Order: sequence, then structure tokens, then C-alpha cells
Amino acid sequence: MKKQSRKKRKRRHSLLYKFIFLIEIIIILAFIIFGILLKSISSVNTTPLEKEKLVTVHEDTNMDDYTNIALFGVDTRSEDLSSEKSRSDAIIVASINNQSKEVKLISLYRDTYCSVNGTYTKLTHAYAYGGPELAISTINRNLDLNIEQYATVNFKIMVDIVNAIGGVELEVESDFIDDLNTYIREMNRQNGGNSPEFTSAGPYTFDGNQAVAYARIRHNQNGDFSRASRQRILLQAIAKQAQHHPLSFLKAVNKVLPQVQTNMTTSDITKMLLSASSYNIVENDGFPYDHTEARLSDGLYYDIPRTLKTNVIKLHENLFGTENYQVSDELNKINDKICLQTGFY
Repeated sequence: MKKQSRKKRKRRHSLLYKFIFLIEIIIILAFIIFGILLKSISSVNTTPLEKEKLVTVHEDTNMDDYTNIALFGVDTRSEDLSSEKSRSDAIIVASINNQSKEVKLISLYRDTYCSVNGTYTKLTHAYAYGGPELAISTINRNLDLNIEQYATVNFKIMVDIVNAIGGVELEVESDFIDDLNTYIREMNRQNGGNSPEFTSAGPYTFDGNQAVAYARIRHNQNGDFSRASRQRILLQAIAKQAQHHPLSFLKAVNKVLPQVQTNMTTSDITKMLLSASSYNIVENDGFPYDHTEARLSDGLYYDIPRTLKTNVIKLHENLFGTENYQVSDELNKINDKICLQTGFY
């Protein structure tokens, strides 16, 4: 009986030691991962905004419960994103509920007719005219938003992200295979690599060059509207893959963060990355919701909001739950000017 009792105690001690050892290993791994994460974050290209150039609008008090961030995809191939004045081919507002961590993504169509510091032109031009300060201010003025944070990436960065996380699951549709393959060939030339083309429709695992090619297609279906939708689909696919494969996500972060241009602080980025598994993309849409594509007197095609005011009212309801939002005086003036200049009411 004494021998059996001693054996049981030994087994309990052995299990206890194994459990303690496992906990120690987990703690050590956590410190290693956190150390790698901090090292990556410290290499971010933090570029503060010139506050005197930034315009924000705070008419909607419900926005206080959200963090709104502007995401720009620029058409430069340079790794130094501030080295040249580039248009923003992708413009996305990420609205994060600070309590629930639910995320809503709104693609702003690049050809949207809007006021860029009093000049009426395409939204995509704002970044080229005045960098992130003017691009963010333009979004805030035309949508009554309070955005103060941004992140800018280029095509190469998105290729690296997708490759680092082992690819993403996307759907090839028959009506854009030719355009997709054209862009894949272009991405192979620009970034190197030999990403294969597609011969049939269906679900596939896309590598980096293929995924960015997918997000660039615009000459099919509904043009820029379909492209903006595919950009949001790609972001969702990346987020899903990152949550399911955290070690691959860490690898992606380590490779990509040094290439991102942002004004977010090390503390901001650390908090977001540590909460990454809690974020849930619950909605994605394009803005303006109601619009008309038309050629104006300058001979260029624009996406005309019908009207900007009604679209912004709907935006604030969808993002922040604000019913019957009363737009700012400046937005009222912009809305009237767009209606007068385009003839669309």
C-alpha cells in the first residue's frame, strides 16, 4: 500500500513538473514573440502629420466611440513612399468599434467627384497634390469624419504580406480571367517571380503577385466599383488567414512593417497587433452608395454622388448608428456646388 501511495505521489509530482515546464515554455515563447514584435514595430516608418494642415470634422458625437483610420494604396513602386507624389489607387476607411472591436471597411471610389481644398476633381488626386495631410482632410471634409491616423502601402508591400502568410483564398470569375492574367504578367515583371496564370474559374489559393493583380482589375463588370469591392475582399482574406495562422502573421508583420508609412505611434501599433485576434470585419461597402458615372466638361469621367449629402447621412447611420445625421455647413456648401457643377441632384 505504501509503495502504491509513493507511486501515485511521484506521478502527481511528475505531472505537476511537466505542467510547470509547459507553462515556462509558453511564457518564454511569449516573451520571444513579443520581443520580435516590438523590434518590428520599432522599424516602422513613422511619419507624423503636419497638424496645421489637417482638417477634421466632429459634428457626429457617436464617432467618439470609434477609431477611424484611412488606408491608402498608392501607385508608386518605390519603397520610400514619401519620395514621390503618387495618386491613391485604393482608399479605404476602417472604422473600429472601440468596445466590440467590430470593424467596418468603406472603400472610397478613387474617381469620386469631390472638393479637394476647394478644387473640384477626383478624390484620388488629393494624395498626389498634398500627401496624406490633404488626402485625409479631403475625406474628412467631404464625409464629415474625424480621421487623424493613416497607413500607406504600395503594390510591393501587399505582395510581401500575402506571400508571408502563405497565400489567401480568393475566387476567380470567368468574366475577368483575361484581365487577371494580364495583371499577373505585369506583377511578375515588376516584382520578379513566376506566378502562374489561371485557365478556369473557381476558388484558388493566390500568391502575392496573383492577389495584387486580383485587386487591380478595373476594366470589367462595374469598373472601379468592382475593383474597390475586390480590394476589400482581399483585405478580409488577409485578416482571416492572419487570425488562423498567427505565426505566419508574425512573419508577415516582421517583413512588412518596415515598409509601411504611417503616423501611428509604437504604442498604437502594439495595441492593435496584440488585439488582432479580437477584430472582426462585420461589414464592407463602397462609397458613394448612390452615384452616377458621367463625363464632365473637362472630358473626364467621374463618379458623381447623388447626392453627397444623402450619401453622407447614410454613411453615418451605417458606421456609427447615427439617425438623421445633420451634415456640417461646409459639407452642405460642397454638396450644393457638386450639384450645380454636374447637374445631378
